[in-house]
Amino acid sequence: MSRLVRQTNRWLLFCIIITLCVFPLQRLVSSKINEGRFSFEMPTDDIVLMLYSNTAIVGPYLVPIDSKTKNAAPYQYSGETLIPARFLADNFDAELTYDNKQGNITLTSEEGSIQYALNKAQAKVEGKSLTLQTKPVVRDGITYVPLRAASEAFGRNLHVEDGVVLLTRTKDAPDSDRMTAWREELSSYIAYEAFGSFTVEASNHSQALFKTWNEAVAYARKNAGRKVTYRGSNQVLWDPAKPPPITARHKKAKAIMQLPELPRGCEVTALAMLLYANDIQVDKMTLAKQIKKEPTPYKKVGNTIYFGNPHDGFVGDMYNINNPGLGVYHEPIAELAEQYAPGRVADITGTTFEHLKYTVGQGTPVWVIHTTLYDAVPEKAWHQWQTPTGPVRITYYEHSLLVTGYDKQYMYVLDPLGRTDRIKIDAFRRGWEQMGSQAIVIMPPTT
Repeated sequence: MSRLVRQTNRWLLFCIIITLCVFPLQRLVSSKINEGRFSFEMPTDDIVLMLYSNTAIVGPYLVPIDSKTKNAAPYQYSGETLIPARFLADNFDAELTYDNKQGNITLTSEEGSIQYALNKAQAKVEGKSLTLQTKPVVRDGITYVPLRAASEAFGRNLHVEDGVVLLTRTKDAPDSDRMTAWREELSSYIAYEAFGSFTVEASNHSQALFKTWNEAVAYARKNAGRKVTYRGSNQVLWDPAKPPPITARHKKAKAIMQLPELPRGCEVTALAMLLYANDIQVDKMTLAKQIKKEPTPYKKVGNTIYFGNPHDGFVGDMYNINNPGLGVYHEPIAELAEQYAPGRVADITGTTFEHLKYTVGQGTPVWVIHTTLYDAVPEKAWHQWQTPTGPVRITYYEHSLLVTGYDKQYMYVLDPLGRTDRIKIDAFRRGWEQMGSQAIVIMPPTT
């Protein structure tokens, strides 16, 4: 074989190898470009925040707002978006200093500086005074500062859309699809425990979080098109476009009796009924074993009784009425329910009677603490105990029910004692509110 032929064959082999290597790479690059997921641009230092999300996007990375707690997140207050000062310092490469004597907090870097007054709504950027909408706020031990002034001080443009905030060096705002993608990514990190589970929504995005139904509804009423959901789920807690029906009855729930096995087991029996209404079948005896117990023994010294706190666990003997005992309140019940319906249990204790009715009207049964008088209990029937976690007022008339409906006259219930299936509305309200408006619901599964 001539030298020319050998060289030609080598070149052909080399070209074949190059083609085999480059073609898949070309297809990969092409596909990524078509999908918008491949870029030859240098990584940016853009920062993407979302209201109430404890995680941000910094460049290509997900970064916690505060590495020490999940409860830190940007939020709106008095027309300003507030953000932990430490987060800004870390991501603007700025030095953070506090001067308690002068009453200010300062962020300084090579790009700029800003000094916030701690006790008034003022700041200085490069020596120029600014009037802000609010002063810095200390929340859960973390100092939050107004974001817009800091973004301008450090040369960042601010683009905001439906709760998503982009800090970038470019003036052009990103398109809505990009903002939507960021919102979907950061929605998994909402700090509900810190800001509240009652979510005010408009146009399918969260506007604000509140810890009580009353606060959320009051805020939602200010503008048309708002509704209140639970943790941004499909469970609507209030919507002016969907008023509750005049009458409501939940037919799926079934009565379960606490006797004879559980003379003091009304709370776990009512929980068994709540679970059953949500297609979760658990025997009352299983729940009786699993409910958290408060082990403090009964003791009476003079006129003072020392016993357990029903907020901390079941107090006393659930099985034998001849032994000391009482029952359990909403916190341990919600904790146990969470084991069977993770992420769906809403402890709405402390809410209003109107919210309770609205919830039932939406087809959701509600576990409540009430009384065996099915009305308020007279003052003489109340006692005070000393417990390991402080004094507590109790009544031996304490009882638990599952609320399944209402009409103009009655609240309809499933009673673990089987004594009644309805209570006059005013009497129900008096007894329920007297017992602390304790209420637990299980939200429908997300679809």
